[in-house]
Amino acid sequence: MSSLLVEFEKGEPSPFEKEPKLVGIYHWHEGLRAMHRHEDRVELNFILGGNGTHVVDGELCATRPGDMLIHNSYVLHDESLILKEQVNAWCIAVAGLKLPGMAENKLLPEGVHPQIPCQEIADKLGQLYPMVHYYAVRPEGYAVANQLAGAIVLMAYEAIQRGAVALTGEENAMVKRILAYIDKQYAENITLEEMAALVNTNEYHMAHVFKKITGYSIQQYIMRRRIGRAQCFLVYTDKSLTDIAGKVGYDDSNYFSRTFKKIIGMSPRSYRQKWRESSVGSTPSDIYDE
Repeated sequence: MSSLLVEFEKGEPSPFEKEPKLVGIYHWHEGLRAMHRHEDRVELNFILGGNGTHVVDGELCATRPGDMLIHNSYVLHDESLILKEQVNAWCIAVAGLKLPGMAENKLLPEGVHPQIPCQEIADKLGQLYPMVHYYAVRPEGYAVANQLAGAIVLMAYEAIQRGAVALTGEENAMVKRILAYIDKQYAENITLEEMAALVNTNEYHMAHVFKKITGYSIQQYIMRRRIGRAQCFLVYTDKSLTDIAGKVGYDDSNYFSRTFKKIIGMSPRSYRQKWRESSVGSTPSDIYDE
């Protein structure tokens, strides 16, 4: 019987000043999450199958199988899909990642489009994500899950170096200002007039540019931001529906529930139960910021 010995020379050092730690993994479902963000983690979403249009930091991303969507910390993103067909995707969340010269939990450099083509390594990623989940849900399986998640992050880092695309568009700055304003005021009664004054333009032009870049009207975006925040409360707290509705800008909890179901495809109670049954991960620290 013959044997094959493979020897490796010492590899390249890690590009990270601080190695990422796995804090969550889940499999996408249709209508999973509306507009939300996390302050303590990076999310790496890998599209296995299907085509859809997603919004990340105000940028439209028309994804196809083999694409990865990367959400740095503090970046608003919408996983409740504008679907062309059912999308099959996985997401891992990692915390503590630190690259030289960048803030913690920033994997994607500033000014780079969040959609990274990973078709060349799609087969490997398609195997790694389910393996992370397999070990993460098992007692004493975290160490293996964490190592596998680290491999995914490193592969994503290398893919960014190979195929990242710079963001373009002269009107993006105006939309970014509007997005930042909505993010602070979404639970209040925001008017188009005050937002147009903020960016020194008329309401019609502002609304046209916003829809072109984000894919949503301003009213739709505000609604999705409210529902996205409500999803965080449903998943990570035991607050009542009445309490959650008030915190995200709805005086009427029944109207809130109808709006939630219209966007997400199920009632808030059903969503809370479904998420808690299927997710693996820790509570994001920012959910407690009121």
